Amino acid sequence: MPTSHAADAPSHGAPASVTCLLPQLLAARGMSWGELARRTLLPAATIGRIRRPDADPPLPVAERVAAALGVAVEAVWRHQR
Repeated sequence: MPTSHAADAPSHGAPASVTCLLPQLLAARGMSWGELARRTLLPAATIGRIRRPDADPPLPVAERVAAALGVAVEAVWRHQR
C-alpha cells in the first residue's frame, strides 16, 4: 500500500501567514510580558516564542493568552493569505 506525504497533497495556493497583534494589545492595556506570563501560567520559554511577530502558537496556548486579555483568539493572531 503506497504511503501519502504532505508534499503529494494538492496545493491550494500560498499558505496562510499569521500576524501576531500581541505587542499592540499588551501596550493598549498597559500590561507587561511578565504580567501576561503570570496570568497565563505559561513558561518563560513559551512567552519568548509568542513574542515573535510571526508567532503561531498551538491552540491551547493561544486560548490561554486570549483569555488572559479578555479577547478572542482571532483578535490576537490573524491568519492572512
